[in-house]
Amino acid sequence: FALVFFLVSVVVGVISAANDDTYPRLILGDHYVNMTIANIKSGDPMAVYKSSSRVPMFLFIAFNNIRVAFMAFTFGLFCSLGTLFILLNNGIMLGTFQYFFYKYDLLFESALVIWIHGTLEISAIIIAGAAGLTMGNSMLFPGTYTRMQSFMSGAKKGVKMCFGLIPIFIAAAFLEGFVTRWTEMPIYLSLGIIISSLAFVIWYFFLYPIKVSKQVLQ
Repeated sequence: FALVFFLVSVVVGVISAANDDTYPRLILGDHYVNMTIANIKSGDPMAVYKSSSRVPMFLFIAFNNIRVAFMAFTFGLFCSLGTLFILLNNGIMLGTFQYFFYKYDLLFESALVIWIHGTLEISAIIIAGAAGLTMGNSMLFPGTYTRMQSFMSGAKKGVKMCFGLIPIFIAAAFLEGFVTRWTEMPIYLSLGIIISSLAFVIWYFFLYPIKVSKQVLQ
């Protein structure tokens, strides 16, 4: 559900940006839009990833990503509505961001750079949203448990999910701080990182849990 809701939010961002030229400035900010346009004109549209020193950029991004994930989880306390707001906000931002580069015929070029770190980062944000919904829905739909029992169970599951995401966010921050800045890397290398990251996400968060649950049932 978190994935579907996030993808719908991305579509909202794309459609909004396509129908309103001022929308990217509203979502991304005038400073970022002006800077990126200047970078595009100078022939280096992804120059923003080279604008900061590696280590400070890595630390800032890791902290910010973990903060967003923590918000996505804890906002589930507001009957899941807070978590949905975080997913909506990030989805719209992503859709607007990608359409902005599409408008300048740079969608593929930008995707090769952005998704080097974005594959892990976005996946982790969606899963953090799932953790928040797990906790929030446990309060809304307690089933045969008392509301407190259901909430405690949902909160424990959500916390486990969030703690499992910390290494993922650190890895994404490392890629953004140290690897993404190499915007001229060969296409095969960029695609290799993106596909490997996606394969890891599918295995670690989907296939491996299914395998473990089957072993427990046996």
